[in-house]
Amino acid sequence: MSDAKQETPRTLAEKVSISRALRLSVPPEARPAPVNRRDWLRQRKEQLQAARAAARQRRELLRAEIMSAVQDIAREERSAARLEADRLKAEAKTAQTYAREDARAAAKFERGQPARSTSRRKTLSNEKRKLVSYDDLLRMRG
Repeated sequence: MSDAKQETPRTLAEKVSISRALRLSVPPEARPAPVNRRDWLRQRKEQLQAARAAARQRRELLRAEIMSAVQDIAREERSAARLEADRLKAEAKTAQTYAREDARAAAKFERGQPARSTSRRKTLSNEKRKLVSYDDLLRMRG
């Protein structure tokens, strides 16, 4: 025969005494208040509703923070685009001013140059002898 079959089942009195001993071993402040099932279900339902409400509130706060961040980013992008447009405008104006100044300086330089005569021939001064052409040089040599 096995050991399990040899043990006699515990009597109800033994079970009650063991349960009572276990219950009394826990200090009274740590013992849960006795509740019936209906009250426990109601409490649990209230806890879950409170947790859902808190989660909903956290979601709303996060959504508001995200929207605020999106608006800040959009505002920053608009101001950056405005600054970039101003910078490009200033660069174009500066380039135009430099081009105008360059044109004025070139015109002033051209006015300062001596006038070129197109029909005037170059004449040799009296001290200089006329250059001899290559043909004349070959004829003289040979």
